[in-house]
Amino acid sequence: MFIIKLALRNLFRHKKRTIITAIVISLAIFIYLLSDSLMLGIEELSYANIINLESGHLQVVNPDYWEERQEAPLENLIPLSEDLKKKIREIEGFNAMAGQLRFSASLNNGIDEIPIMGLGINPEETERVLTIDEYFVEGSMLTPGKYEAVLGKSLADLMDLKVGDYLTLIVRTKENTFNTIDAVITGLLKTPHPDINDNTVFVPLDIARQALNLEEEVSQIVIRLNRDKEEAREIAAELSRDLTEGGFNLKAYPWQESAETLTAMMQMQDIENFVILGIILVIAAVGIINTTILSAIERMEEIGMMKALGLKEGEIIRVFMIEATGIGIIGGLIGCFFGGIGVTILNQIGLSMNTFGGQDTTYGLPILERIYGGWNPGAFIFVFVFGVVVALLSSILPARWAARKDPVKAIYHR
Repeated sequence: MFIIKLALRNLFRHKKRTIITAIVISLAIFIYLLSDSLMLGIEELSYANIINLESGHLQVVNPDYWEERQEAPLENLIPLSEDLKKKIREIEGFNAMAGQLRFSASLNNGIDEIPIMGLGINPEETERVLTIDEYFVEGSMLTPGKYEAVLGKSLADLMDLKVGDYLTLIVRTKENTFNTIDAVITGLLKTPHPDINDNTVFVPLDIARQALNLEEEVSQIVIRLNRDKEEAREIAAELSRDLTEGGFNLKAYPWQESAETLTAMMQMQDIENFVILGIILVIAAVGIINTTILSAIERMEEIGMMKALGLKEGEIIRVFMIEATGIGIIGGLIGCFFGGIGVTILNQIGLSMNTFGGQDTTYGLPILERIYGGWNPGAFIFVFVFGVVVALLSSILPARWAARKDPVKAIYHR
């Protein structure tokens, strides 16, 4: 108890030095907590957009098609039979499914032409699986069997199109011949997914099949589950086994497979966060070492007197370690306090994507406009303990240096 009281008294002998060192630690903790919250928010929002606007929880696809899906080929498609639908409905947690036909096309407004991704859908099925219908800013959903189209408002603005205008999609059929889809625009979307807004045109599934000379085929079947999204891998593996046993040359892919690039980006960002935390805490460690050495030099006579009175080296070392731990605790508490305020602001108000660059900057993320932070209590505990441990370990060597001084020389230190 005497050692603890002595360490606490010494901790506040030089308040400015203690506070400055603690602030360096708190700064590292504050930056880490904000970055962790921001990355957690980006991750959750990105995954939600992928599931709700792109892939659903599962995608049933021909494995050969999956390898080339970015090119949207018209080969290795899925015959949408009733037996296949029945097999899918039998899976655990099934909610709804929708067939999609993806195809490459060029969008022509009569003057300009740009490449886009066409998507043939059944509106009623799609609305049960995806949430596209929640993001109409003008008009309404297309109608099956009619030459109608829905696209993102940003794409429409780029091509100077509006609801009621006609557009032309130039496509290549399965036989590699050219064909066109002339459709009237019935609705414009503004979703939180940039690919939907900037690069996708929706048309009725039957119209797309007719233009591409296809039968009852789709590129993929998108499935929504009524289970937690983290169960998708397990259910996908089970469905894949059922499809193989049923004689279907198909495989179910969980939404995580569509988010592989994003997951890799998040992992790299986590590494960057640790690097930043490490750099700042190294600076803090240097500050702790400097503080401990200065404190030891200023109190050299006192250390010599304590050793002369019988205080052991280990006890003197513990005094300095407790002081450094106190600095770490003060810095940790300050950092967590202001970090909590910052995370609350991110969680409630969010941060505009324009903060990171120009308008509509996405950096490859399936997010537009505003990012909101996420709460991760584990990060607060981890970074607080980590900061205290760094402060504690940084004090050991200078404390040993001070404790090993000869008591006579220490008493007469000048």
